[in-house]
Amino acid sequence: MIGRQTVLNGWTQPWDLRLIAELRERRGWTQEQLAERSGLSVRTIRNLELGRIQNPRQSSIDLLADALGMQGERQAPGTLGRARWRGPQPPSSPVVGNRSDHELLAHTVRTNRLTTLFGPGGVGKTRLALSVAAEVGPFFRHGVVVVELGDLTPEVRTGGSQAATVLHRVRQQLRWDPDSGAPRPADPDTSALVVLDNAEHIPDGVTAAAKELLCAFPRTHVLVTTRRRLTERMGVNREIHPLSHEPAVELVLRHLSSDAPAAADLSKDVKLVTELCRRLGGLPRYLEFAAERMRAIPIRHLLMHGPGMEMLWSNDHALLRHQRSVADSIRWNLDLLTDEHRGLLTPIAAMPTRRFTLDHLVALTGHPASTAAADPFTLLSDLLELSLILADPDDRYRYYLAPYVANVIGQPDSLTA
Repeated sequence: MIGRQTVLNGWTQPWDLRLIAELRERRGWTQEQLAERSGLSVRTIRNLELGRIQNPRQSSIDLLADALGMQGERQAPGTLGRARWRGPQPPSSPVVGNRSDHELLAHTVRTNRLTTLFGPGGVGKTRLALSVAAEVGPFFRHGVVVVELGDLTPEVRTGGSQAATVLHRVRQQLRWDPDSGAPRPADPDTSALVVLDNAEHIPDGVTAAAKELLCAFPRTHVLVTTRRRLTERMGVNREIHPLSHEPAVELVLRHLSSDAPAAADLSKDVKLVTELCRRLGGLPRYLEFAAERMRAIPIRHLLMHGPGMEMLWSNDHALLRHQRSVADSIRWNLDLLTDEHRGLLTPIAAMPTRRFTLDHLVALTGHPASTAAADPFTLLSDLLELSLILADPDDRYRYYLAPYVANVIGQPDSLTA
């Protein structure tokens, strides 16, 4: 974020410089063409657009203002530069992970009209999506609209699409204050980033709603978060992976308050924190649950008991119900399954071996079913999509049950193996 309050022809920092890309693209110019017209280097323009220059020179700002003709498009001071935001707010603390990956994702959202972030429950899709939206929001004249979908009834229960409900919520969020100068919801010139959060249980509705939004508002982009892929034919898909070793440990240490009883001991127990992160698969929400318990329970005791699934929960009522505990998160996935999926998952959970192959699967089911609907290979693929079954990192065609899934369906499980 830009450190000083620079005035750009009546516009006040810190947001205005990050609208340079939008103004440049509206004129159909490349960064090279803007450099030629302004007399600045391409590198300087690139860094300004990415917000990497903390204290831009006033002379550089004046050159850009002249080249882009900003005087003719200037609104009231600060109006264009203040990104509007509707819906759940972005995180107040920085997202843990590689900054370059975050920048690449932000670039993907800006340059593609539909981006889908998918990954297992608890991997941090919502937090990442809101963080990215906050970063690219200034490039959209009418800001960011965040629509929560996790409270809608799953389509497997309604038997039909939830597209109308999704679009209704989007339209409600797009009802700006008419005195602000923003367009009405039906205005095709609306330039906004619409975030559709928690969409895995209404795939038909979200896909249909995204199509309509992209068609009705040519300058609007859509960002979707979901636990499974929704389509391969629209936009781009970006898989969000669990945290690697160092970011996972950083998240646990950050989540513990400095005055927590366990905080002082953790500096001596980094190896134990590393083991905890390994057992919990690097999933941020699981790690946050464990950190909450460590305010009262030493990490050694957590590891001694698994940690057990019953230890991993939160009292944070800002979370959706299926986000408040590991058990509820897994049940949410199980509720998206058909009877055929459950019929395969239950005997897998009861298998004596923790790792299995497709040959084991055939032996378990007797033979590949004659109908595609009950084909165990197809069912396994669906279970992988929902991260109920995981692929062995050392052998992509060897599989194992995700942590705690067996506990939820009533079978023995162990995290220490």
